[in-house]
Amino acid sequence: MKAGEHYTFGDGDVAAERLRLLARVFEPSSSRLLRSLGRPGGALALDLGCGPGSTTRLLAEHVESERVLGLDQSARLLAQATREQGSTRVSFLECDVSTPPFTLPAAAATVLYSRFLLTHLREPAQVIRAWASVAEPNALLVLEETAFMTGEHSAFPRYYALVERMQAHYGQRMYIGRELAELTLCDEWSRESADISVAPLPAADMARLHWLNLSTWSNDAFAQQHYDRNQLSALGEELAQIAAGDISAPPVSCGIGQVVLRRR
Repeated sequence: MKAGEHYTFGDGDVAAERLRLLARVFEPSSSRLLRSLGRPGGALALDLGCGPGSTTRLLAEHVESERVLGLDQSARLLAQATREQGSTRVSFLECDVSTPPFTLPAAAATVLYSRFLLTHLREPAQVIRAWASVAEPNALLVLEETAFMTGEHSAFPRYYALVERMQAHYGQRMYIGRELAELTLCDEWSRESADISVAPLPAADMARLHWLNLSTWSNDAFAQQHYDRNQLSALGEELAQIAAGDISAPPVSCGIGQVVLRRR
């Protein structure tokens, strides 16, 4: 991401654990979307903002591209991704995914994939347009972003309200998935499909995801200035109890904005 962007969720061991759990929880909906592409080929597929590589390996399962390259600005997460890559087709590159062009092993990509990245950017529409510079004509750009999250247990809406307020402070949109159709209207890309996939997600898994996140962003300067530490601690304990199964909670309902674009 650009030097001026603010990423609150970290890139240490806790962040890597969260991203792996996130990959497992959201794999079914992402796989359905990627299967709908019909196994596109070409020289290169890009995973934009790949983290520890779970999405890169998922992308590789659903495309027939000669190479699949994961891009991320975190050297720590990329080191883990490289250790676990498991395929000669898959590799990783450290770079700022919001400022193409990148130094790529092929002239341009035929498939580009981004999941839960745009929510952390202040100018996502500009980045979407810029990605066209590394895409071949007729290349596919596949985007997934959160459109909404609701949970009946009170810990979930409390957590979501805190995150939404903090992201808004940094010029980011937590629920950017509901804006994807409008954000992607541009001269560089034409729309193939746009939908919001709704899934019930296990409360224990979501509570653990949020607890891991909270343990990182609670140290953010905005959180320390504007949120009560005792209340954050109590929320963290409540999420930990839901994650452990000590507190029962209904599933969390999650809407995921899914858009497929084609390079003009």
